[in-house]
Amino acid sequence: MTLLLSRTDLEALLDLDEVIAAVERAFVAYSSGRADVPVRGAVHPPGGDGVLLSMPCALAEPAALGTKVVSVFRGNAQRGLPTVTSLYLLSDHETGAPLAVMDGAYLTAVRTAAGSAVATRHLARQDAGTLGVFGTGVQARHHAIALSRVRPPTRLLVAGTSHEKASAFARWAEQALRVPALPASHAEASSADLLAVCTTSLTPVMSAASVRPGTHVNAVGAFTPTTRELPTELIAQARVYVDSRAGAFAEAGDLLLPVEEGAYALDRVSGEIGEVVLGAVAGRESPQQITVYKSVGTAFLDAATARLAYDAAVRRGRGTPFSFN
Repeated sequence: MTLLLSRTDLEALLDLDEVIAAVERAFVAYSSGRADVPVRGAVHPPGGDGVLLSMPCALAEPAALGTKVVSVFRGNAQRGLPTVTSLYLLSDHETGAPLAVMDGAYLTAVRTAAGSAVATRHLARQDAGTLGVFGTGVQARHHAIALSRVRPPTRLLVAGTSHEKASAFARWAEQALRVPALPASHAEASSADLLAVCTTSLTPVMSAASVRPGTHVNAVGAFTPTTRELPTELIAQARVYVDSRAGAFAEAGDLLLPVEEGAYALDRVSGEIGEVVLGAVAGRESPQQITVYKSVGTAFLDAATARLAYDAAVRRGRGTPFSFN
């Protein structure tokens, strides 16, 4: 039998601290060569405004085999539909038999934020107090929660596409995180000690001049070679880390556009987060250094989180069993 796990199921099953731990192990497995993760495939419907992505992965630790299918249709906001929808199919690592089909949107949100939490744990200053959040959507909320687990903020500043959205996010953050939170301009949010950049912007949302020495930046919104959230000047002066070289070097416009401009070279990327966790690559080297974690999303984070959810569902008898027969 196969389990169907809804968003409600995943919310009940996934403990964030456990997700962060599983994601950290997945980073290590990938960077030590114990994962098979091709660069995601993409198809574009002729005449349409979207893309369908496939993200397969075989992972050794935790043992997981599966694939995520994601659709990104930017015009859906005007249709009253979600911009991003996805499903995850988890298969048995030994037999390939389908174990579970689960909501991919929640899975993506929590694993992306957990990945940034791992990067923050290893790269941000210990005394990073102010959290600046760019964006007011699902990823922004999950990042605010996840980053608070590893660097509890003393204050949160949020920059959105409108003052109303930023104010609503700040009110939510004060209740959910028990921390003072304020709507802020992009320049004000950029001056925080720790940044979560979680937007759908196609162009940079800040200037390098507004980012202070010693800041750590998590940039997760842009995932194509022609889109970016961070300015060239910031990438050129920062110590940059990625979730995977293969994915970032193929898809991260935050890196590829500065390369096109002649202001950056990919061999300047310091390493993968898994290499930092392993101790194979140095992390932050001084309190004044600006560090950047650039993620375009990678399938091994999905696989690790999906396996965690499935194991919890089996233990707790959660989910809806069904058969393809």
